[in-house]
Amino acid sequence: MTNCPQSGTPGKRVSRVTLDSLVRAEHRSQVGSAEGWRYCPDSGCGVAYFDADGNTLEKSALSVRVGVKEGDPPRPICYCFGHTFEEIEAEVAATGTSGVSDSITEKCHQGLHDCERKNPQGSCCLGTVRAALKEAQSSGARSTATDEDCCASPAQRPEGRSVGRLVAGVAVVSAVLSSACCWLPLVLLGFSASAAGVSGFFERYRPLFLGASAVMLAMGFYLVYFREPACAQGGACAVPNPRLTRINKAMLLISTAFVAAFAFFPSYVGVLLGHTEETTSVSVTYDLEFPVEGMTCEACAATLGSKLASLPGVSAAEVLYSTGKAQLRFEAPQARPTDQAIAGAVSVAGYHAVFP
Repeated sequence: MTNCPQSGTPGKRVSRVTLDSLVRAEHRSQVGSAEGWRYCPDSGCGVAYFDADGNTLEKSALSVRVGVKEGDPPRPICYCFGHTFEEIEAEVAATGTSGVSDSITEKCHQGLHDCERKNPQGSCCLGTVRAALKEAQSSGARSTATDEDCCASPAQRPEGRSVGRLVAGVAVVSAVLSSACCWLPLVLLGFSASAAGVSGFFERYRPLFLGASAVMLAMGFYLVYFREPACAQGGACAVPNPRLTRINKAMLLISTAFVAAFAFFPSYVGVLLGHTEETTSVSVTYDLEFPVEGMTCEACAATLGSKLASLPGVSAAEVLYSTGKAQLRFEAPQARPTDQAIAGAVSVAGYHAVFP
């Protein structure tokens, strides 16, 4: 039997620890040694526990008052920290809200709880507290909700805060790595470090990183907008936390913006660096032109152009990503750097020069 024989309400299984802790000594014989006792959450039912054979224990058989089944104050709602329905109702009447839920959550995370031994329902009261708050704000009616496991670690909580943050974080990191073929050589050269091979390595894995970002964002949108949290009847996940919901949605939107910015970074980085490939009506003659292999975006061309222009004897340098070629003009024929010096500068920037 899983439904209360008196009210017909589905019951929630309770452990032997709860029964041994809360059933009065004179009623212990009714409990016996059998397992399978269940708690009846119906506020209008006088039965506290029932077993599979239809045996019952009235609320009067307990050493504590069952708050959701009482009509007269004080009606306990949190048995570990001494909060009552009346306390929540008074706070709502005075301020429009209550801090009881946050207080319980903080103390539970500190390990200051013993729900299984103190609460008649055998589990945390947080679901009942949040439902009572919602009902007090709307009509002042009493709650018949049951529980949420506030004593569990944050990763196990139905609101999934840790999961949401992890998904958003992985999506952003993947997007950042997908554009590393462009921005990482700039950073390395800024610290006078060799960027050889960096662009090619990250370019090869760019589709993988972009795919991971897309999957993580899709998962994030599913968790925030579409997933129905799995929770017990009356659990706190059935009474969503509006503030947390807003935070999760804001984090998801910000993460999406970051992912888009880095995913399309190679497309607009040339504009940010002031490097464009617009043709002019004035013909410019260069003394040397050679192909460059390994460039993956406009940032590569802009970086390499600056590197080549800094070579002794070079008066101007232009690198075009669209053609894959570098063009140099020298201060004088005798000041021309050697092919080895030019190839070395190209190699330090992370690319390969091809000379005839």
